[in-house]
Amino acid sequence: MRLLRNILNTIFVIGAAVGMILYYMGQRETGTYIIIGAMAFKFIEVVVRLLKLEDRN
Repeated sequence: MRLLRNILNTIFVIGAAVGMILYYMGQRETGTYIIIGAMAFKFIEVVVRLLKLEDRN
């Protein structure tokens, strides 16, 4: 499950960065939607972590 968490975090970071770039370049609505979508991946990662669905090493 650690791999899943890493993938979800990577998607979040890339999505947030792209959203911020678009937001500050003038496409505020599109940037906002991309950031909100990226946050959905972060919420999923947090749920996985809180439910301790990861392997216990």
